[in-house]
Amino acid sequence: MFAILSRLVHSGGMTTTRRERLRAATYEEIKHAALDQIASEGAAALSIRGVARAIGMSPAGLYRYYDGLDSLITELITDAYGDLADAVTAATAGDGSTRSRLRAGMLAYRRWCVDHPNRFLLIFGTPIPGYAAPEGGPTVEANRRIGVAFFTVAAEAWASGELAPPPLDRPPEPGELQLVAELATPAPGFPPEAVAAFMSTWAHFHGLVTLEVLNQLDWIYPDAESFYRTAIEQILGGLFE
Repeated sequence: MFAILSRLVHSGGMTTTRRERLRAATYEEIKHAALDQIASEGAAALSIRGVARAIGMSPAGLYRYYDGLDSLITELITDAYGDLADAVTAATAGDGSTRSRLRAGMLAYRRWCVDHPNRFLLIFGTPIPGYAAPEGGPTVEANRRIGVAFFTVAAEAWASGELAPPPLDRPPEPGELQLVAELATPAPGFPPEAVAAFMSTWAHFHGLVTLEVLNQLDWIYPDAESFYRTAIEQILGGLFE
């Protein structure tokens, strides 16, 4: 979504020339073709030549839009993280208690992943051979927005005394302390034990979503949404007093 907007916005407004509109549309056509190839053949099979062939463009022509396969993959991943972050942010920003907003965020997380299984696997599945996301690049920031949406609400719950994470029975991990520092603005005062508790929470509901996307639950839970709703109530019950 962010890439779409960046190309549709021109000098503070919408594109004003036919050339700009056509170029923005071509970017989207390229990305749709890439996602179709990922869906049919897997992310490891994605190629500039295959995408160019699908849209009737020469590989050399496609390089006028992307520097190479890595830049195309980076944009696909950034878009996917960004759209998932948008869904979670919108859900957690609503009215209601912190518990109900976290619940809404978890439900929105599942809904997006189930509705977009190939994009989910692109960002959370097996790494694409030969590809490495740019360090500190747009994929990192887009991914971070998902965590901020959840952690901001969790920090509200902790500050109000609603969130009751168990004390750590060990020294904080360096990564936990780093996350506390990174959350200082959106979630001030969030302690390492709350980080640990919420990371465990994320691992739990993300794991359930992964099993559903991979069709590993339907043999015993044909109504996966009902199973998920029950599970996240149990998760939330362990977090809140």
